[in-house]
Amino acid sequence: MSIKNFKFSAIGIMLMLFPFTQAFAQGSTSPIVISNPANPGSVADAYLSHARAIRKADAPIIHLLNQDAYAQAVPLLKKAAADKDDFWAADTLGHLYQAGLGVSANPQTAFHWYLQAAEAGDRFAQRQVANAYLNGWGVTCNPQQAAFWFRQGLMVPQVVNADFWLGKTYAAGKLMPKSLSKAAWYEGRSLALLKQLDVEQVGAAAYDLGIAYWHGYGVKKDAHQAEQYLRRALAEHYPPAAAALQHLEEKNT
Repeated sequence: MSIKNFKFSAIGIMLMLFPFTQAFAQGSTSPIVISNPANPGSVADAYLSHARAIRKADAPIIHLLNQDAYAQAVPLLKKAAADKDDFWAADTLGHLYQAGLGVSANPQTAFHWYLQAAEAGDRFAQRQVANAYLNGWGVTCNPQQAAFWFRQGLMVPQVVNADFWLGKTYAAGKLMPKSLSKAAWYEGRSLALLKQLDVEQVGAAAYDLGIAYWHGYGVKKDAHQAEQYLRRALAEHYPPAAAALQHLEEKNT
């Protein structure tokens, strides 16, 4: 897809660490709640079926965007985004309004669409929303909201998973001297952070906990517990949980 002149601040992402670390170090949990009533819930088959229908419906819009026919694509994108699970359509509208492609540039409208995509589980949009709240792009600055969306979009893949893989590296002794005590420490910290983030309804954290219980990563294998976490992750708008749930269900039949 050709989306031109798109602005993204790496500095903003880095600065978001400061309100995040302060809030997290204090052990506070955010009262912010993601609300998307269109979510089909924790049933994998329903979610995947809905996602396939969305993808099929969006195909003609993608063709228009690839032809740089932005003005023609905008009304179709808005119609598609009426389904609040179509985070791609909402995210793309955010790009267009931010860059002024096919529409007049409008940071407030861009933020509106990014927020809708973020609430539907899009990681990129979650980072955009965090940056917007941090820097006042189309919305009033709000460090608490910035920290919340940072945790949603970045904490698990960039911080928690770093601990997990450090633990695996120490256990294997490939890149550094083998140390089972350090491996256990990093693995334990990874799980502790996941559990804290799960309390804040971070879908990626519930997903990783589900995978941990499924495979026995730092915890005793427990298929039932794994399924419960994966269902929660899906209900909290974390799309990868749908495929994992389907695979788990197929394995158990």
